[in-house]
Amino acid sequence: MRLRIFLMTAGAALGAVGATGGCRAETLDVASSRPPEVSAVTVTFGRAEQRIGKAVAASEGAIAGADLTVRPLLRAAEILEAVPGMMVTQHSGSGKANQYFLRGFNLDHGTDFAFSIDDVPMNFRTHGHGQGYLDVNGMIPETVQRIDYRKGPYRADAGDFALVGMAAATTVDRFERPFVAVEAGSYDWKRFVAGGSFEAAGGTILLAADAKTYDGPWQLPEHSRPLSVFGKYTRDTPLGVLRLSLSSYTSSWRPTEQIPERAIGSLIKDAYGALDLNLRGRTEREILTARLDGDDWRASAYVQHYDWAMISNFTFFLNDPVNGDELEQAEELWTYGGRLERRFTLSPELQLTLGAEGRYDDIGKVGLYSAIAGQRTTTRSRFAIGETSAALYVEASWKPVDRLTLIAGARGDRYGFDVRPTGGAAWAGKVDDALLSPKLGLTFDLAPGVALYGNWGRGFHSNDARGVTAPTDPAPGLVAGTGKELGGRLERGGLVLTANYWWMEVDSELIYVGDAGSVEPSNASQRHGYEATMFWRPRPWLAVDGVWTWSHARFKDSPGFDHVPGALKNAGELGVSTIFDKWNAAVRVRHLGSHAMTEDNSVRSQPSTIVNLRAAWTPGRYEIYGQLLNVLDAHSKDIEYYYESYLPAIDLNGPVADIHSRAVELRMLRVGLKVSF
Repeated sequence: MRLRIFLMTAGAALGAVGATGGCRAETLDVASSRPPEVSAVTVTFGRAEQRIGKAVAASEGAIAGADLTVRPLLRAAEILEAVPGMMVTQHSGSGKANQYFLRGFNLDHGTDFAFSIDDVPMNFRTHGHGQGYLDVNGMIPETVQRIDYRKGPYRADAGDFALVGMAAATTVDRFERPFVAVEAGSYDWKRFVAGGSFEAAGGTILLAADAKTYDGPWQLPEHSRPLSVFGKYTRDTPLGVLRLSLSSYTSSWRPTEQIPERAIGSLIKDAYGALDLNLRGRTEREILTARLDGDDWRASAYVQHYDWAMISNFTFFLNDPVNGDELEQAEELWTYGGRLERRFTLSPELQLTLGAEGRYDDIGKVGLYSAIAGQRTTTRSRFAIGETSAALYVEASWKPVDRLTLIAGARGDRYGFDVRPTGGAAWAGKVDDALLSPKLGLTFDLAPGVALYGNWGRGFHSNDARGVTAPTDPAPGLVAGTGKELGGRLERGGLVLTANYWWMEVDSELIYVGDAGSVEPSNASQRHGYEATMFWRPRPWLAVDGVWTWSHARFKDSPGFDHVPGALKNAGELGVSTIFDKWNAAVRVRHLGSHAMTEDNSVRSQPSTIVNLRAAWTPGRYEIYGQLLNVLDAHSKDIEYYYESYLPAIDLNGPVADIHSRAVELRMLRVGLKVSF
């Protein structure tokens, strides 16, 4: 088989990756994202890439090759768990954006973690359910070539939502061979995926499609029905490599959300029961992208259409004891954006990067509605919103002496929020906000294969335009945070070790509010913690990777009530992969530690440990594979919150504050057959 090799130029390694940008990778050859034949000689791991001399922080890295292809996955978003320290859970149905945790932050559905695919930002601003909403359920794993990641606000090209971390996925330009795969498994899991590429119109056309069904172990079957289609055209031009892509994703589902634990054994049989059988959701998303990559510059533009709605019930009868608390959230929008970046080599020791990016969200409607028995009844609020942003950034890399590199950068962002009422208790308002974010870093090559790093920077996330323009007590448009980090990296033979200690202060945390089923701005906080990662390849056929993180999070100026709800104290993951000519196997262990659920730390969540397994046999152009998910059948929780709700049948004295949780999905088996042509 042919092997795709990626080189990152020293000045552009991850410097060309932004919160709305992708990875600028120079491709020496191209092959499939999930090759039909795996060899112990040629198999590659992105974690094994030599980053010394390229990365400007110990926490930067990349995942590619077998990091992605042999990984067991319960859901598509779990591919992001390949980012060391990232944990992906769910508190609702499979069609909803996941819950993300990184560096102890409960990122809710994506706030403070930016993700892009081929230079297109996937996070939503002013989303109907939560700021930074990151739905990657439409991603087809077989099309992902690599993911570059960073943590902390240390690079100038990373903007909105990249305060805690960011990742940029790059899709394949062509498949090595056309393929078709079918899967079946527990709880009505079915999947059909196919892909292929061919030469036409002076370039390469790639096509892929992915259709799934899934009910889950819930009393209310999910009836999840997602469909993803992806097409891409790539060709060389006199200016550089041109890439055009079009993706489409549709989904419908019936969610089982977090439930009050006092209902288990009384109103419902077990943790997989449902208290409201009328919940449902749907998503429609289309993205058109154009990108041109030259030798020392890149330009990209995109257009996105999005139509989404979901009915939820987080508090049951707390606010309306007669009709219940069902609410519908809905949104439809068009997004237009792009980026232009140029790199200059001023001398062998000095490189400079200049860039600009812009984005306009034309939100035709974003609304909140009351519902009864799954049917919309009244409009609580509905808005039409125009949100504009523009940014300029500059970053310089200077090597004054051998082994020492200094990095300095700055980013200026300006946002405009224009809100118009279209129904219910809505309001009008216009607000502008701007922020300057400086960045500093240094790397020192202590010895061959050993490097030290120091970084400092300011980053931000934007707030929902409705909160920014609120008539009373408005939220700031841009919320700044400052981070710093010290770390080191060791690369010796097949061993890669990284460690860092980080500090962060955020002007305003986002905290989950049960009544609204969303997050709201809260007090300023300060956090610190450490991360340690390891990748070891003692044999060509064996790879071991692991990560352990610890963090300490507190609100400022809140004595006795200073714990940040949802802030994980520790988390870790361990993986072992074996890859031979005709078969491969991988086992992964994921641990989520405990966290406070109240500001006074009187209620804490329970830790969770999950084991997943994947194995495959490839005797030729056929591959037979299987996944055993939640191998030990752990009955732990995917997510836990603490807030008030009301269940009249058992809450005879009125509303009760309780733990509301969603159980992890039970042990399940999935098997598949893939045929390559």
